[in-house]
Amino acid sequence: MRITILIEGVLLLALSLAGIAEGLRLVIYKDPYTLYDPMGPGLYIIAIGIGLMILSVVHLVLHYRKPPAMEMVPVDRKMKIRMMSTVVVCTIYVLLINLIGYLLATILFFFLEFRVQGIRSWPLVIVLSLVLSAFYYLIFVQYCSVVFPRGIIFR
Repeated sequence: MRITILIEGVLLLALSLAGIAEGLRLVIYKDPYTLYDPMGPGLYIIAIGIGLMILSVVHLVLHYRKPPAMEMVPVDRKMKIRMMSTVVVCTIYVLLINLIGYLLATILFFFLEFRVQGIRSWPLVIVLSLVLSAFYYLIFVQYCSVVFPRGIIFR
């Protein structure tokens, strides 16, 4: 039990340090030919990294000495397969986003993820994938002006 808490805390701490390092990189390195928002994404990432670091330290301090009493609940095979399938779908999404671009990769991601999560109606899966992808595209790309990869294929 203690090793699980230690692994959780160390992983959260490593993620927070990686986030802080990336945020600092975004704050320090500025392209002279680009306009920046004064707050910029770097400060947000640093703030989230610091928050995550605080939570990981609190988690380690509170639970390492006296771990919470937990009952081992067996996870059924179907749930394990669903979890591993979700990891595979996320990995495919990360690999495809730079290859085919944000919009197509997101549509494919939602399509596969809805199938993995048990939605069996093909029309519903297609409509949900298209609607959610369009919604995220409008919010992030059009409204927030976030630049996402267009993909190597479509340049």
